[in-house]
Amino acid sequence: MQDDIKIRLIYSFDGSKFCGSQTQPNGKAVEDRLNSALFRCGINEKVISASRTDKGVHALSQVSTTHCAAFWDLQNLRHFINRHAKPSIYVRKIERADENFQVRFDAKARSYRYILNHDEFSPFFSNYFYFYPEISPFLLNLSLGIFVGKHDFSEFMKSGSASGSVREIYKAFAYRYKNFTIINFKANGFLRAQVRLMVANALKCVKILEKSFSNKKIDEISNFYKNNKNLKFNEILKNKDFNIEKIINDNNFPLNINKAITRIPAPPNGLYLNKIWY
Repeated sequence: MQDDIKIRLIYSFDGSKFCGSQTQPNGKAVEDRLNSALFRCGINEKVISASRTDKGVHALSQVSTTHCAAFWDLQNLRHFINRHAKPSIYVRKIERADENFQVRFDAKARSYRYILNHDEFSPFFSNYFYFYPEISPFLLNLSLGIFVGKHDFSEFMKSGSASGSVREIYKAFAYRYKNFTIINFKANGFLRAQVRLMVANALKCVKILEKSFSNKKIDEISNFYKNNKNLKFNEILKNKDFNIEKIINDNNFPLNINKAITRIPAPPNGLYLNKIWY
């Protein structure tokens, strides 16, 4: 309608409270809750979202579009939507979008983060982290490096994914922050459960690699890695004191892009949709 404008909503949500992001017959999805809040503001058009997330997966910056009456002050509209959408959904920003803007297909890249918590298990945080024993960031990054590049990820997806299984991973890396390990992925797109399957396989790969290294050697490598952040990852691999490349080649690297170690994805509670680029 001529008096309507297209708007883009950028929002966060707590995935533990929903059966996934895409609208469901039972009305318990993120989009259902958001549509209900919009309806209370006089907006009847259902939202279209940039990404779909599984049950239990969270979002820091999901993007959806709909239309609203042109008379709305968008800051006031944000206030009224949040009144009805909180506490499980929080709209951080609303902006006007071009009518030709396609929220899903115009996205140039998406990023996810997965959070491992190395503290003692707590039921109060179990919906938001994957509690996991301490892990070597170096060996984890070694494993994650397998995914970088353009590959056929048919081994790392669930059925029901979008057509085609080729995706390009721009970044796949992990770092330690306090008692957390944060794993980051950025790609031109992701298949269903792809991030969780990549995380699960990287963690399995680390366990296998640990058997190829003595505890002393792992400590030496980890400390060297920690104290030489100015060095590129490949330069550490080639360090002659550790002979990492030789150890990997001699033992045949356990993770292969063409053959997953495990088909069981990591739990959804540690996964967050981080950002969408346009």
